[in-house]
Amino acid sequence: MSTDLKRRKQTSKRRRSILDASLRCFLRHGVEAATIEQIRDASGASSGSIYHHFGSKQAIAVALYVEGMEELAELYRAAMQGQTSLEAGLRAIVRSYFQWVVKNRDWAMYLLRVATADLSADDAAHVDELNRRTRQALSAWLCPFAERGELIDVPDDLYTSLVFGPLTHFARHWLAGRLKIDPAVAARHFATTVWLSLTGGTSERTSTRAKAATLPRGLRTKKDSRRSKDHANAG
Repeated sequence: MSTDLKRRKQTSKRRRSILDASLRCFLRHGVEAATIEQIRDASGASSGSIYHHFGSKQAIAVALYVEGMEELAELYRAAMQGQTSLEAGLRAIVRSYFQWVVKNRDWAMYLLRVATADLSADDAAHVDELNRRTRQALSAWLCPFAERGELIDVPDDLYTSLVFGPLTHFARHWLAGRLKIDPAVAARHFATTVWLSLTGGTSERTSTRAKAATLPRGLRTKKDSRRSKDHANAG
């Protein structure tokens, strides 16, 4: 391994350790109350190293937010890539989001807590651009389905809210401990409800099957269960 490559890897590792330590400090104390000294002690990095990599505590807070948003945006693009089935694609998006939240609980909580109002104008503009690209990617992927009449007719920007709004709402409450549902189970149900919200539940066959599948067992009527079983056998 060359000296330059080794140095870059060490730099990247040090930067990541500072970010991880800062995340713990920000969640424990809040961004405003957390100090460089606390981050230094938690990361094992010197104050000089922290300032060398980021310049300020606010820059660390922004980097955590922006890099989290970038990672999620890339995750969504990967989930949509090559998907020619609306239902399968939406399931991939929903599943990938919940898997990321479970794997990165602290980071997910941080993203849901931080408001863009806390960012500088330049940083907020960067986040807005990330969000715009995510909306564009979703709209571009949905376009063929819309042209085939598979989607309800709403303004393009609303599709993003219909897809991601319910997911972030659940994640916020699950991370806070207010919801005890297994995210993997929630992902399956949300995938179905998001799909139905985008299509308007126009297919009687799929709507009946989805309705029976998403109802708690205690709320399903014998008719619902029988219809669901009949459709499953027919499929």
